[in-house]
This record gives sequence, C-alpha cells and structure tokens, in this order.
Amino acid sequence: MKKTKLLGLGLASVALLASCGGQAKEAKLVGSYISAAQLSYSNMRPTYNYYLTNYTFEVFDVYDDGTYCLTVSSSTFSALIIPETGNDAQGNERDNSLWKYYGTCTSEQDDLDPDTYVYTISAATRIVASTDAGYYVDTANWTDEMKEKAADKQYEYNAETGSQTVVGTKEYATGEEFLAAKNIVSTTLTVNVGAYSLDYKVLEHVK
Repeated sequence: MKKTKLLGLGLASVALLASCGGQAKEAKLVGSYISAAQLSYSNMRPTYNYYLTNYTFEVFDVYDDGTYCLTVSSSTFSALIIPETGNDAQGNERDNSLWKYYGTCTSEQDDLDPDTYVYTISAATRIVASTDAGYYVDTANWTDEMKEKAADKQYEYNAETGSQTVVGTKEYATGEEFLAAKNIVSTTLTVNVGAYSLDYKVLEHVK
C-alpha cells in the first residue's frame, strides 16, 4: 500500500474537540462511508420460548483534521415472522441503539485499487451512545444520571417462570471509567471512496 496522507494530531484532546462540535476550529467532513447491514439470529429455545433477530450497520465519517466518528447502529426484534407471500411482516421491537466512537486515524491507499483506502483508527477518545431505553451517555460530559442509567446489571434468571432478578450492579463514576470499560481496540477499516462504502468490521472491545 502507498501511504498518501497522515491523518492524526499530536494532542488527542485537540482532535476530540475538532470532531465533536463546539471546537475552536471547525473540522470539515471529507468522507462518509456506510456498510451493508448485517443480520444475526439467536434462538433461545428450549430454555426460553423466543428468538432474536438483530440488524447492525456502521457509518464511518472522516474529517480533514485527522479525526473520525464511527457509528454503530443496531436494531433487535423478537418473534420476527416473514410471510412467503405479501409484505405483511411481523415482529416485536425490542432494542435500538447508536454508539458513536471518536478518535484519530491515518489512511493508506491500496497499490492495486486507487479507490480503496485502509484507515487505521485509534481507540476511542470519546463515546456517545443513545438507546431507546430513554437515556444517552457522553464520556466527555458525564453526569450523575448517566452514572445511574448506564450501570451494568447482572441478572439471575428463573428457567421455570422466565422471570429475572437483578443480583448486582456496576456503576461508572466518571466518563473516563465508562470509556475504559466500553472502548474499542485500535483496528483497520477498509473503504471504497468511489462507492462511499465501508467493509463491515466486527469491532473488538477492551477486555
């Protein structure tokens, strides 16, 4: 691959401000790439009498100051029924979420295909996440409400009744703690600048 440009800043804080709004210097969007949607299916039987269908896609935005925003959109339905004829599909909407990861990146052009670029993205310096459970989190602007709402809960399931009981809670006192626990590992993303497409990438999270 031929290295065509370096997209990075010496100070992560400067990069973060530039990509997230309210910054001293407004960053310019120079590329936006979307992946194909990925479908996954989970059958909970025989323990539980339901199954889950999940659709996930990613959007990768690149800015002229060396920063990126990677958005992961996910929607989950249970009891999805698709008829053999007609368009009357049925399903129970369960969860929707948007996770936005901000950080810095570099790019290299493929030697054999001038439309293909491989971006190396850093671990996120900021996470903004929204869920349809009625709350959002922003690691750069942490609040007590986020500490409460974004707490991880451990459940104990009763196989006979299908009920669940909270048996433990892990709260994140600061945005830095949440970021450290939910961050992604530095990785590469492949885009086609002619088709504005992104190869879907299963993100690895910190252990």
